[in-house]
This record gives sequence, C-alpha cells and structure tokens, in this order.
Amino acid sequence: MIDLKNFSFFSTLPTREVEKIKKACRFNKFTSGTTILKEGETLEEFLLVVEGQVSVIKSHAGKKKTLFTLDPGDTYGEVEILNGTNALCTLVGYQDFQVMFIPRDFILRLIGLYPGFARETRELYSRRAPILLEHGLTKAVFGQIVTFFNVKGGAGKSVMSANTAVMLARQWRKRVVLVDLNLAFGDQAILLSLPCDRNIYELSLCRPPLKIAKIEEQLTPHSSGLKVLLPPPSPELANKIKTEFVEQVLEILRANYDFVIVDTHNQLTDLEMMILEMSDLIFLMMTMELTFVKNTKVLLDLLQRLKIPREKVKVVLNRAFKAMGLEPSRVESSLRYAISHFIPSEGDIVIPSINAGVPFVMQRLEGSPLFMAVDKLCQRLVGEEPEKGTWNMFSLIREVFGL
Repeated sequence: MIDLKNFSFFSTLPTREVEKIKKACRFNKFTSGTTILKEGETLEEFLLVVEGQVSVIKSHAGKKKTLFTLDPGDTYGEVEILNGTNALCTLVGYQDFQVMFIPRDFILRLIGLYPGFARETRELYSRRAPILLEHGLTKAVFGQIVTFFNVKGGAGKSVMSANTAVMLARQWRKRVVLVDLNLAFGDQAILLSLPCDRNIYELSLCRPPLKIAKIEEQLTPHSSGLKVLLPPPSPELANKIKTEFVEQVLEILRANYDFVIVDTHNQLTDLEMMILEMSDLIFLMMTMELTFVKNTKVLLDLLQRLKIPREKVKVVLNRAFKAMGLEPSRVESSLRYAISHFIPSEGDIVIPSINAGVPFVMQRLEGSPLFMAVDKLCQRLVGEEPEKGTWNMFSLIREVFGL
C-alpha cells in the first residue's frame, strides 16, 4: 500500500485530503523505455513518480535534451497546468516505473484550499518554469555543472568524479573539465597522475578581466581528452582562493564546456554552498554505513530548507553489496529520497587503479558491473537512453543484491 504522506509534496495536506487524492487518482505501471507524455500533447493530469525514474526531455534546434530526471516522490505538470499550456516536454521512463496521475481540477482545488500546499506548488513552479519555458531553454543547452559531494570522507567522491569525467571525455567524446575544489587536500592530481604546476592558485594571480583563454592556460590536459583545474600546490594557499573568484571561473567554464565536473571538500562553508547552489546536478555520495545514512539525511533536510531544488539532488550509493546490514528500501524511506545510482563494490579494481594513477574506466573492464554503473551514470548526464534489451540499472541492482 502506497503511503502518500511519505512524499514531501503531500506532507502539508491533512490526512483526509490525502485519502481523497488516492481515490481520485489512477496508478499505472510501465516498462522501461515507455513514453508516457509527448511534447505538445494536452496535459490534463498532474504526475507523481511512485517507483522507478522518468527522464524529462525537451526538443531544441532539432535535438533532444534531457533537462532533469524525476525520482520517486518527484512531480511533473505544475508549469503546464498553471500556465494553461500543452505539455512542454516528453516524459520517458528510465526503468520499469509507476506513475500516479492526479486530475488537474483536483490539484487546483487543493491550491485554493491549503496555503502550505499552494506555497509548495509555487516554489516548485518557480524552479521549473525557467527551465521548461522557451525563454529558459538557452541555459539548458549550455554546459552542465555536475558536483560530487558527501558529508564525510570515505564515500568515493573523488574517485567517482574522476572516472565520470574521464568516461564523458573518452567514451562519449564530450568537452569536459574537472575542477578539484578540495582546495587544501585535493586528490585529483594523484588519481590522474598529473603535475601540479598549473592550478587555480596560479590562475588567481592573473590580472583581470578573467577570460577563458587565461583559464585554459592553467588547465592540465589528461590523456583521455579531459582537462583538469587542480587546487593550490600547498594547503596554506587554499585561503587565498576567494569564493567569488571560484564562482566566476565556474560560470566561464560552463559557457565553454559540455560538462564541468566538480570535486568538493566534505564541509559546508560559503564555497561549498555557492557550488551547490549553482550546480545543475548534485551527486550526493554515501555508503550504507549508519553514520553516513544519518548525516546524509541531515544534509538532505538542510538542502531542502535552503531551497536547493529536489530534482537536481541525486543520491548515489557507493560500494553497494549484498551483506550491508541495511535494506536500501528502508534507507530510502528514512531519507525520503530514492537512491538514484548503485555503484557496486569492486575494491580489487578500484584500489589498484588509485595506486597506479589510472582511472578504472580506462582499463578494459567493459564487462564489469562497476564500469557499467559509471557508464549508466554518464548516459543520464548526456541524455541518451540505452537501447532496449541492453543492460539497465535494475539488472545491476539484481546482481549487486542477489535479487
């Protein structure tokens, strides 16, 4: 039985209204790859993802672009319903998925009756409208800032950001820059076997105005085609780098690259808050250790209070294996967030790659669940779906958890 009160969108409503929603709506299950809404179609219902994941895709200049992905608890339709327009995007299921369809008039009635629900809907509208409406499309086709973050060390944040960046550059042929913003103790130079003579500290010494040509002089090339902006060469120089300067650098890089992958320090100073706010997507890394789960929930609650859009935060479970002692479903219920990606535990691959300074995605590991998990993550970033019949995330989850 689905408990709608577990979905934050309905948390402000009284129980009697939630029960009415259950009776008024319909629940449909779909297979992976099913299109449930096409751009331009009439949209008379409000959609809420109950299970699985749904990609929100928009056409522009003859190309299709995945704007964001809906996880369980995420909704769609507020922009079209409140503007009285047809569907602005196409919705395609990324896994086998279940969707709840709520009549348009029912949602409008709730908005009129309950100020808290109206406020939640208005805030969601204000986040979505600039992305979905035509005048906001220009930003959507710019490069994406993708940040890897966690609440404590040991979740594999730096390793995942390095391998994701390398795969995007090498396998997907994208223009990618990796920015190591763990300014005091960044690891990307070690993970990628790079010299440290070019770095953000040297960049900060350049005379203004800051332009892309000056930034690229301080980017270190990697054999994969990736470019890397490294942190200062010594920890005492970290406080020389101002938050405003980093923000300017990221904005310029976003305008000139397909992807700006950001590796961060696991703390929440003004620098990290700025990075999270300007990111297009945040991969929140965690393991199934109880302290990680607790701190991840605290962080998710904080991000919600700070109005960081829910749809741009994706929880990634690293080192996933069967005998973890905690059930993923119970963790998801506690977090009130779906786990978007499962990265299997393959220490026999990861540790040697770290020690060699060669990302594991550059090795011949195409049959490895670890390689496929990173490739799947990159597919979502690029906005291209795997062909039907190929490996999908559920097959990885079944393999990891022995289901």
